[in-house]
Amino acid sequence: MQPDTFPANDAPTTGQTTLDGLLTGLMNRAPGTVRVLLASGDGLKLAHTDKDADKADEMAAVMSGLYSLGRGIFKHTPGGVRQVVVEHDGGRLFVMSAGAGATDPSVVGTVLGVLALPSAEPGLVGYQMTTLIKGLDEHLITEARTNKYSGQ
Repeated sequence: MQPDTFPANDAPTTGQTTLDGLLTGLMNRAPGTVRVLLASGDGLKLAHTDKDADKADEMAAVMSGLYSLGRGIFKHTPGGVRQVVVEHDGGRLFVMSAGAGATDPSVVGTVLGVLALPSAEPGLVGYQMTTLIKGLDEHLITEARTNKYSGQ
């Protein structure tokens, strides 16, 4: 078994929003998860379990980019991308669509990402992500940004 190479989670313990608390709950139900983050499809963090805002910003951008690449590969194929997984010697990054943005062009899709150690059970991580997404689907939509100066 490989050693756990990610630092321990630095989940905030005070002032958590309800959504941050739900993401922390996912971590508690899926041992081996290091970070959980909810991001808009255009790469902005919405909620996270990390005290380090810069790491959360970086993870949001990476998750959005990965999911966008996955969608691009299948753009001429019916259906939608459900999950993108990156495996590394030090762990896995799971990214799932977490909103209805893919079916409504007036909203930017939302993605849920989990960074996990090699010891984390992928099936359990995926199950917990799916359960969270199904329970919060109507809250996981980000309105598309408009340019107030150009009238768009």
